[in-house]
Amino acid sequence: MSTTATAGTLPAARGITPALGRLWASLDAAPVARRVPGTVPAALFAMVVMAVVAVVVVPTGANLWYTDALSHLTVARRILDSNHPGFQQLGTVWLPVPHLLLLLFVWNLTLWSTGWAGALLGILCLGVTSAAVYRISARLGFRRIARLVAVCGVTLNANILYLHTTALTEPVLIACMMAAVAGLTHGATATRPLSGGEMAVFAGLPAAGAVLSRYEGWVLVASMALFMVIVDYPRAHGSRWARLRRVVLLRVLPTVGPPLLALAWWLAYNFAMFGNPLDFMLGPYSAHAQQQVVVQQGILTTQGNLGVSMHVMNWAVVDLVGVPLVVLGVLGLLAAILVDGLGPVPLVLGVLFGTYVFEVASLYFGQTVMLTQHSLPTGFFNVRYGISPLPFFAVGSAALLSYLRRLPRMSRLADLAGIALLATIVGQAVWIANAPVQRSPVVQEGFHLNDGRANAAAAFLRTHWHGGGILLDDSVASNGIIPLVGVPVHHYILRASGQPFEDALAHPTLHARWILVSTSTGRNTLDTPDAVFKDMELNPQLFSGYSRVWSDDTHAIYELIA
Repeated sequence: MSTTATAGTLPAARGITPALGRLWASLDAAPVARRVPGTVPAALFAMVVMAVVAVVVVPTGANLWYTDALSHLTVARRILDSNHPGFQQLGTVWLPVPHLLLLLFVWNLTLWSTGWAGALLGILCLGVTSAAVYRISARLGFRRIARLVAVCGVTLNANILYLHTTALTEPVLIACMMAAVAGLTHGATATRPLSGGEMAVFAGLPAAGAVLSRYEGWVLVASMALFMVIVDYPRAHGSRWARLRRVVLLRVLPTVGPPLLALAWWLAYNFAMFGNPLDFMLGPYSAHAQQQVVVQQGILTTQGNLGVSMHVMNWAVVDLVGVPLVVLGVLGLLAAILVDGLGPVPLVLGVLFGTYVFEVASLYFGQTVMLTQHSLPTGFFNVRYGISPLPFFAVGSAALLSYLRRLPRMSRLADLAGIALLATIVGQAVWIANAPVQRSPVVQEGFHLNDGRANAAAAFLRTHWHGGGILLDDSVASNGIIPLVGVPVHHYILRASGQPFEDALAHPTLHARWILVSTSTGRNTLDTPDAVFKDMELNPQLFSGYSRVWSDDTHAIYELIA
């Protein structure tokens, strides 16, 4: 019997071994034109890892701890499902691409209410990011172990894996940015210069997605333009001004054209919908307006202080990325500058480093507040912003290994160092996974932001709702529990509904059977006042037909009884 079993398994083994051998060889193969062997395995690896993480995390509800994640799900859903559906429901508070991509999944009520919509999008995003990081590494001439370090440094980071289970905007931003940088790297390393159309497709379109995902993408576009001038100017022909003109017209403009057109569309959308092309920047619900509340609270200690800004950001990066990758990534950048000057490797690393510069500048100019265990005051707020430079440190570490491998008789040592670094990356991920709330800053932030009392209000409404409109001020952060209720959005009368919301405030009994209000906002928190609750206090006679059916010290639910 044992002979038969052995005979039956050998053909399968012979079939598997060559396949694995071809896969292993592809991870060390040089790119050929547009083809980069190993790209598909890199993407599939990340997607499988992400799918496993999502299967573990989503059923616990931890993917819905961030209020912003709930709000992103709601914004995307109300485009399809609201009392006034349409693209005007994108609003102006957040950039639109993450919500547009969520449309692929939020049409399904279950995927929306459980947050699986965000997790499925996260699986796709991490696949794109992993493939892009791999292609960047291969086109920069890194060998097998260095490529694996770059890919695993990004895809096996526990913090980024958790973020990809949520509907936050970081996964879309990073995927778009890395795809754009991969196209940029292709243009810089190709033996045949890519045409303007190819650069527009491979770098410009992903950059347009980044521009309309988060503001880090705006810095990316500026750095891409500078990158192309530095790379393409020496390769152009003619006089100084003729070469510069050719580079700008034939290289830079085709690449930055798509993101600039995307930005123009966003300005036009804001003007058409809200009467102000800069409403997203200066409007009543903009980040600028929210920062004024932070200033009044006296916790914006980084504004105007570069040292404090760098201190806060540096600690966020160390906590999220890990000491090994941070140290090796910085050393990789320094080695690239010393060895290659303004070659492709240091220039690509410089573009990736732009996200770090952006975050520090945002802290310094008071456009962002970040509270960590190392800030004053301490806390957990926006600490996840420190994750966006992760690809820089992963690719920088891979670059350091690549330079080490070039030294005489150092190739074996470089490979051993790379294997040790891979083991460290895996070990760090496993260590965090064993106690994520205690060891992962982004999970800690979500845990602290998760409002159990608001969740209790959502649970009550989910259980007792039996039809009728629900009046709710969705501009209040603590009211961002709509997906948790699981009721289709067209049953809600929201501030985003426009005139129906004002009509419901004036004549609530004619429009709403249910009212959910936050009773604590605008007093002891950074949240804004609940317009419905404020109206109930000012005009109690309009709400006399309602009975309070549930309440705690932060929320109350009313039902129409007359």
